[in-house]
Amino acid sequence: MRRLALFLVSLGCFGVVLGDAGHAASREQVQQLDLHHLYQDVNRESFESKLPDVPVHWGDLSKDDAYGITHFDKGVPYLMEVDRRSVLSESFALDVIRHESCHIATNREAHRLKEDPHGATFAACMAKIQENEQAD
Repeated sequence: MRRLALFLVSLGCFGVVLGDAGHAASREQVQQLDLHHLYQDVNRESFESKLPDVPVHWGDLSKDDAYGITHFDKGVPYLMEVDRRSVLSESFALDVIRHESCHIATNREAHRLKEDPHGATFAACMAKIQENEQAD
C-alpha cells in the first residue's frame, strides 16, 4: 500500500514537471512570434496600411498592469510593447496588437476631442476591427 501511495505521488509530481515543461515550451514559442509582422498584418488588413511603421517588442509591463502599451512622443507613436508575462498565445498577442493599433489610429482625434483614450473614438475603431474579423 505504501509503495502504491509513493508511486502515485511520484507519478503526480512527474505530471506537474511535464506540465510545467509544456507550459514553458509553449511560452517560449509565443515569445518567438514576430510581433512586428503581426502589427504589419493588422495595419494592412484593418487600416489599409495607413498607420506608421512602429517597432513592436516584448516587454515587462507588470508595473503598468497592462497587456500592451504604445509609447508616444508629442503624439507620434514610437514603440509598442506587449507584456511577455501575461500574453501567452498568438491570438492574445494579436488582440493586444489590434487594441494598441486603435490607440495609434485614434490618438490624435481623441486628444483633439479631449476624449478618454478608451472613449468613443477608440470604441468605434475597435468595433470596426471586430466587424472586419467577423466578415473574414
